[in-house]
Amino acid sequence: ACARKLLGMTDRIYPQFATHNAHTVAAILSMADNRDTFEFQRLHGMGEALHETVRRSEGTRCRIYAPVGAHSDLLAYLVRRLLENGANSSFVHQLTDEDVEPEDIARDPLETVESQGPAANPAIAKPSQIFGIGRRNSKGFDITDTVTLADIDKAKAAFAGSDRWHAKPITRAAGYGKQRPIVNPAKPSEVVGTVHEAAAKQVATAVRIAVEAQPSWAKRPVAERAAILNLAADLYEANAVEFFALATREAGKSLADGVAEVREAVDFLRYYAAEAANAEAGTQARGAIVCISPWNFPLAIFTGQIAAALVTGNSVIAKPAEQTPLIAFRAVEMLRAAGVPEDVIQLLPGDGPSVGGPLTADPRIAGVCFTGSTEV
Repeated sequence: ACARKLLGMTDRIYPQFATHNAHTVAAILSMADNRDTFEFQRLHGMGEALHETVRRSEGTRCRIYAPVGAHSDLLAYLVRRLLENGANSSFVHQLTDEDVEPEDIARDPLETVESQGPAANPAIAKPSQIFGIGRRNSKGFDITDTVTLADIDKAKAAFAGSDRWHAKPITRAAGYGKQRPIVNPAKPSEVVGTVHEAAAKQVATAVRIAVEAQPSWAKRPVAERAAILNLAADLYEANAVEFFALATREAGKSLADGVAEVREAVDFLRYYAAEAANAEAGTQARGAIVCISPWNFPLAIFTGQIAAALVTGNSVIAKPAEQTPLIAFRAVEMLRAAGVPEDVIQLLPGDGPSVGGPLTADPRIAGVCFTGSTEV
């Protein structure tokens, strides 16, 4: 597939195929319509008969190259070549082995592989199982694959347009503060959504709600709390494309960063769920915890702080960075959908003086998870 793609772009590039394998040479010749648009390459002293025969019969070009350098520089290269060409499966090795029949050398390598059946090594874990049976790895996305990229772009189209998301405090504490637009940092003229910030008067009520809700949450078995986090991780993955869109449009992240953001958040949820049983022994919940997260990891750090507090039996009041309340709002919606009771997880978007300061100063708060800095 790679060779075919290269040969289909000869108006822009000049493909060069370095090989001593007759199967590879034959495959390239069958794909290429014009012998003047590419070349073969071989090492000096290797594949001479093969490439000379092909040059004469097919009119192809062949560039001959040789490594040059000091002994210490070339030793590693030499060892690699010896291992490669000395392998029983190597075409070069088989060609010089008198015990290997010509029919075996000429056999289609794809047929040989298919005849051997699945070749998975049971000692090598699948990507989803690299952490063992107790914790599933987050789902990866190969963004170097054009099909995967096309699928993501198609799904992201549902989250295009202006004023797409709307965030507000998630709490039973009454009253809203000011409403303001959230703009795309890469395109300030584009309004991504709006946020109703929390009012200062909501803070004290939200703290009371969190303090009152915490004891019943702490009494629930740790296995139940862990199961809720695992379900939240599944919901994050099911809505990954929306998070990709939010990470780009609200936080200014590239797709690669967006994928990493979602995967880290999912890993946090599953990590704390898996470790909760160990952390529970001989310890007890602290109470109501305030989680204040930064704009540069608006889902990953936001989720990590909350997950650690929740699974150990604490209630949480989360204050996201002022720049990224939309992605935080969707995350809390999913945490609640997974089973976190509404009074156990509350969201209070807003600035430091109006929300963050009063929260951290309240004596009823048992702990603060904070990532950030003073205003810059």
